[in-house]
Amino acid sequence: MNRIVQLSILFLFLVSQTGCIQKEIIDDVNIILASGYDATEDGEITGTVIVPVYQKQQPVTSEILEEKAVLSRDLLTNLQRKSSDPLVYGKLQVALFGVDLAKKGFKDLLDSLQRDASVGSRVYLAVARESASEILKGQYGIRGTAVYLSNLIRHNIESRDLSRENLHLFLYNMYDKGKDAYLPILELSGKDELEITGVALFNEDRMVSEVPSDKMIFFKLLTDQYMEGTYTMNLEDGVKVSVKSITSHKKLRMASKDIVKIDIKLEGHIREYTGSKITPEVIKKVESEFKDTVEKECLSMMEHFQELDIDPIGIGDQASHTFRNFKIDQWKKQYPNIKTEVKAEIIVNESGVIE
Repeated sequence: MNRIVQLSILFLFLVSQTGCIQKEIIDDVNIILASGYDATEDGEITGTVIVPVYQKQQPVTSEILEEKAVLSRDLLTNLQRKSSDPLVYGKLQVALFGVDLAKKGFKDLLDSLQRDASVGSRVYLAVARESASEILKGQYGIRGTAVYLSNLIRHNIESRDLSRENLHLFLYNMYDKGKDAYLPILELSGKDELEITGVALFNEDRMVSEVPSDKMIFFKLLTDQYMEGTYTMNLEDGVKVSVKSITSHKKLRMASKDIVKIDIKLEGHIREYTGSKITPEVIKKVESEFKDTVEKECLSMMEHFQELDIDPIGIGDQASHTFRNFKIDQWKKQYPNIKTEVKAEIIVNESGVIE
């Protein structure tokens, strides 16, 4: 018995030694919180990283490091030569890709990120309308650029019109044979001011089109679900109504190999109404017009996706789980010609204190 115990202790010791990873002291490394990548005219890639600088009783500032390389894997090596301490990706929060690079494709960069064990799968990705470098060099808020960018994307996913996305979801959608990926587009709106101005649509890793900001609500209805949101619509005679706390659910089903049906259920309450009084007739009118708008816009968006031969909704993925002997090559030929039916159910269940 004693010999078994001794062997067990020896085995655990050996495992602990072989399983150890290199430890790093946080004060002796430069932690990259955000990174950006841009295509250059000479075929190289410009890499920009943000390293936070913490000072006592002062706002967080950012140290910006920038370097060029032909291969994505050489970027970090070249950036190390400019850093006073080793650069590590352990707390990376956001990765930006310039629009020119996004249109060319950035699969190699994504591959290098996903192969790095220190990079988390929940890192936010986004397309920069200008260059990623220009956006990262701005000063936003008091907690640092990386935190600002991360919070900007997160709260627009949780309470506004941006569909869920991160490194894991983008890679999943990109490699899925029956679905295509998408990312938010960030744009400078003023000095040290940013806003999300649309959603970039991808065919594999290449950006092929975008959804403008005023259509993002309908894109989210098709690709995700609302837990909270607001939509303002115009009624007759210049009357406006704002529907708040929108919650939605989507059901996608294949009626046949040629017909896909999308059912959307949306609930909310009236937050603001510029007319004289909210009556049951007004609520019914809001529901009716909102229903027509959702069905029209979502159907138009679906037709646009079919023209581009992209499938961010995941109809191909649903078809693969519906039909036996599903073949993706045949489906891709068939997809641009399938018929789409969108049916919306709108429920305004409260009109608040203004009633």
